[in-house]
Amino acid sequence: MSAATEPTRKRRRWPVVLVVVVLVLAVLAVVAEFVLRGVVDRTIADQVEQSLPEGATGEVTAHADGIVIPQLLAGTLADVHITSDRLTVDGVPLAADVTARDVPVDGQGDVHDVDGHVTLAATSVKDLAKYSPLFQRLRLVDDGVELSGSTAVLGYDISYAATGAVTTQSDGRGVTITPRNVRITNPDLGLGVDSIPGVTDVPVQVCTARFLPEQLRIRSLDITARQATVRVTAGTLPLTEQGLRTVGSCG
Repeated sequence: MSAATEPTRKRRRWPVVLVVVVLVLAVLAVVAEFVLRGVVDRTIADQVEQSLPEGATGEVTAHADGIVIPQLLAGTLADVHITSDRLTVDGVPLAADVTARDVPVDGQGDVHDVDGHVTLAATSVKDLAKYSPLFQRLRLVDDGVELSGSTAVLGYDISYAATGAVTTQSDGRGVTITPRNVRITNPDLGLGVDSIPGVTDVPVQVCTARFLPEQLRIRSLDITARQATVRVTAGTLPLTEQGLRTVGSCG
């Protein structure tokens, strides 16, 4: 073998070696991304579970969109999607689906543009009756609710049922239920009225802010006989445990 042939063969090997190195680095990058994604997603989910407001429990899952390695290096996750089908707030089961932007990797600071939906099944909504002294039972109907309860009118104990319109309050801190189309459900009284003083068209304020982190606001409602879906938003939301556990109030 001549001395000139050896360098030629070495030169030919360099492209092959370079390709192998690139492939190995690519595989390592994919493995690192896969491992880090699992760690990041689980860490976010754990932090949310540990920071739920008092009276709230549940299991959540989280997913950071995009490739996480450059986002980790930048210190901020662009978009994080958090979901749960197993949340309970003050004994009321519900599901949640929330997206947040600009999530700090170190868990310090605020997230931005929080936008999510909270869904309550018809079986869950009936438990909300305990928050109002005006009615004892509540169930969903299309575009509203049906209320039932009892009250005293002119010395008579009257049981009633009424359909109710449900709207969000302008400050986003609660919902308003207005009973309409009232009917008497104990006909033995012989009363033929379709309006009960103190009940018909009397708005009932239900404060939802006390169940949510202080910055969250209710923006809209979608109600069917099967479920109620509530849209909640926040311009910013503190990611700290204290910030998430600090709930709002109604004036």
